[in-house]
Formats: sequence, structure tokens, C-alpha cells
Amino acid sequence: MLVFHIERDLFQNERKGLMRAQDLRLNELVDFSEGWLGLHGRRLVLHDIHAFAQFRKDVLDMVGLDATRRMFTRFGYFWGQADAAAMQRIFQWDSLEELIKTGPRLHTLQGVAKTLIKSLSIDQAHKRFAMEVIWHDSGEAEEHIIEIGRSKAPACWMLTGYASGFATFCLQTQVLFVERTCMASGHKACLAVGKDLESWGAEIKPYLDFFQADKISNKVLFLTRELKKK
Repeated sequence: MLVFHIERDLFQNERKGLMRAQDLRLNELVDFSEGWLGLHGRRLVLHDIHAFAQFRKDVLDMVGLDATRRMFTRFGYFWGQADAAAMQRIFQWDSLEELIKTGPRLHTLQGVAKTLIKSLSIDQAHKRFAMEVIWHDSGEAEEHIIEIGRSKAPACWMLTGYASGFATFCLQTQVLFVERTCMASGHKACLAVGKDLESWGAEIKPYLDFFQADKISNKVLFLTRELKKK
């Protein structure tokens, strides 16, 4: 009976254009079949956390800390933009705020982290954005600890990239997230702050190089158009 009510509410919300982030369910987003795992036409692949931890360490050993962080941040940025494009393509949302809340919701559904929104403020007319999220049990922080150990600085590079890419795609203005506390550094949870570029001011300059991803948005839009043709 509970499943029926959830499905009925989802159907009614979609028809009214009132989809909310909290309505998302993993089994309704992901297509499962033998040899195929997909998100409404976009193919997905499962990875083991220990294998990815080893990959992270190998990349770090080969190219160094800054280059590794840049690669993983860009990976997350593309991932976030791709997920935002998918959510925009698949559903009609109650508001821009609900669409943006979908990013943290997807993190939770995907097992990346249990994500809580601490605060969110959007001024769409002036392209202003401010958001704080808390990541509990971050898989990326766990990966870092497994193979590299404790970090002196926050290490959830993919998660910050993802949050940045997702919000940027939704708001259509550059939004960047910076991690303030991290489990990999010994904190109980990870805390990330996101703002539009203008609101950050000079404070964001040390982080800009990790987000050199101008071509990513164009690639995501191209892939979205291709999926719509199918």
C-alpha cells in the first residue's frame, strides 16, 4: 500500500509539474537489465570503493597532489553537470530550488554520502547562490583514508566538483563549492560551502585552477541533445 501511495504521488506530481527532490527513488531512476545499468538512457557502471581508492593512490603517485585534485574535481564537475542535465530532461520540477536540492539527494541515493542541506539561498534574478551541505560517511573520504591515509586538507575533490557542476548547470552561472571540514582530515563529517563566483570574491582564487572546465558544459549539452533523440 505504501508503494502504491508513493507511485501515485509521484505520478500526480509529475503531471502537475511539481516534482520535488524528496520524491526521487533509486528504483524509479535506474534501469536494471542483464549487462546494462542506466539512468534513463545514460549508461552507468558500478565500481568497488577499494578499487577506486587504489586508482586514486596510483594517480597521486604518478602526477602529484595538485594534478590529481584537478583531475578528480573535473571528473566530479562533469558528473554533476551530467546528472543535473538528466534531472532537467526527465522531470518537471516544482522550482529551481527543488531541482538544485536534487544534487544532494542523488548523492544519498547513489551511496556517495548521506547528504544534508544545512542552508540554501537562491536569487535567480541576480544569479546569486549560497549553499552549505554536510556529507556524512563520505565514500570519497573513505577511499582517501584506505590507500593514502589521513589528509592535512579536505580531500572530497569529486564531491565538491559534483556539487559545483550540478549547481552551475541548474543556475546557468558559475557556482563553486569549497570543502571546509573533511572526514579524511579527522573531522566527524564533511562540510562544503557553495557560492556564485561574484559572491566568493578573492577568496575563491586559490581554488579556480581545479575547476578549469569550460568545455565540460558544452559536452554535457551535446550529450543531452543526443539522448533526447533516442
